[in-house]
Amino acid sequence: MNTVDTKGLTCPQPLIMLKEALLELKAGEKIAVYTDNDTSLKSLVSYLKDQGVEPEVTTRGKVHTIITDRPEGNVASTQPELYCSTAIPMKEYVVCIKSELMGEGDPDLGKVLMQTFVDNLKLQEQLPTHVVLYNGGVKLAMKQSQVCSSLSELEELGTRIMLCGYCIDHYGLQYDIGVGMISNMVVITETLTNAGHVIYP
Repeated sequence: MNTVDTKGLTCPQPLIMLKEALLELKAGEKIAVYTDNDTSLKSLVSYLKDQGVEPEVTTRGKVHTIITDRPEGNVASTQPELYCSTAIPMKEYVVCIKSELMGEGDPDLGKVLMQTFVDNLKLQEQLPTHVVLYNGGVKLAMKQSQVCSSLSELEELGTRIMLCGYCIDHYGLQYDIGVGMISNMVVITETLTNAGHVIYP
């Protein structure tokens, strides 16, 4: 059986190597393709299925083995690199919250939505580098806030919780802070302008 070893390689090399091997494969012969990349596995299988064959896939440890026949169609005219799917790289981001409410409309609904958003934020695969709270948003960091504990968990996980000091003074909340550090607009502006992405819920 012919073999194609693509271990250690990423798209589009495994797909291109597979096409070249299929072109040399004779009728009735099978080919085994080895890969240790999950993304490449999905791309290789999708490509083969679209060519009219049903590959057999087995996995041992981290290595996947794909066994397939030669497709009956015209392999030479295919463009396997189009099947290459790569994961979108994660980017650093900052969450900027300006109110106790999420969205406009019913205030009670807005509070529930904001609580749900913050509660789920700590469950994300990549956490924000900062959560910036300003205007009415600083109230979320107060001891009596329903999301104070979730913000504390985020802080423990490495996210910096930044509170607008001017806003804290405006609302007279100096003695009610439950989480985060008081900052100023110079630092907040720098944090936002240097962020890869800013989310406003």
